[in-house]
Amino acid sequence: MIDQELVRKARQTDLVAYLMNRGEPLKRVGANYIHREHDSLYIKGNMFVWYSRDEKGNSVDFLMIYYGMTFKQAVEALTGAELSIPDYTPQERTASPQRATDEKRVIAYLCKRRGLENRLIFALIKQGKLWQDTHGNCNFVITDWNERPIGTEIVGTGDTRFKNVTEHSGYGFHLILGEPTEALYFESAIDLLSCYQIHRIKLTHHILVSMGGLNRSVVEELCKVRPQLTHWLCVDNDTAGNKFIFQRKSEDTSIKLFQPPRQYKDWNEYLLKK
Repeated sequence: MIDQELVRKARQTDLVAYLMNRGEPLKRVGANYIHREHDSLYIKGNMFVWYSRDEKGNSVDFLMIYYGMTFKQAVEALTGAELSIPDYTPQERTASPQRATDEKRVIAYLCKRRGLENRLIFALIKQGKLWQDTHGNCNFVITDWNERPIGTEIVGTGDTRFKNVTEHSGYGFHLILGEPTEALYFESAIDLLSCYQIHRIKLTHHILVSMGGLNRSVVEELCKVRPQLTHWLCVDNDTAGNKFIFQRKSEDTSIKLFQPPRQYKDWNEYLLKK
């Protein structure tokens, strides 16, 4: 069960004080505060109205819209406490982010901090599979199997990491390599790219898919449309990942496992140590 008292506390958190502590440039206008970079954004207490985007709500709503956080991440950021929610609670739909004029912050974050090769990141940007929003976040483009964009997997580049998707569906950010005979499922786009960078020579006839978390609907959708493929779970070496593996294999014994060595939590940690 979700701790409703913790959710209530998060929604009632003083949004002005929280944003000032984060260094957001607010100025007081009468009884309200206005963001210096968004003059149609008005904040008072735990409520906001963003007229130019036709958005309004409480402190939790604002963190989900402005920072791209999930509901769970927003509650935890505002209260400093952990919110227990079911493993497969669908990720919340957020407002579509606006594109920045360049990808400098994304390139620096992915290459310098996450160890991904420049040529790989530049190729994704050139192909339209990756772009930077006005908050400096990475947006990995999610398409359907006809390559029509339907959303993005958002990854924060700041000190507080978060992941989110703008649309929840049975699709994920993916790479199709050659004529696929196998499908590999990862918890994030960064883990997907890390594994690809490590095993590039071997991954020539594969679909690599990010679930944007432990999203079973992504696995189920591809299993349905490509039943002839061999399907591999490439999730993290942790409690949540092991639970996901147990549940999926109890439903489909043919599914296989391909994880980083046990001493590493995920594929990106393995890449950085390797």
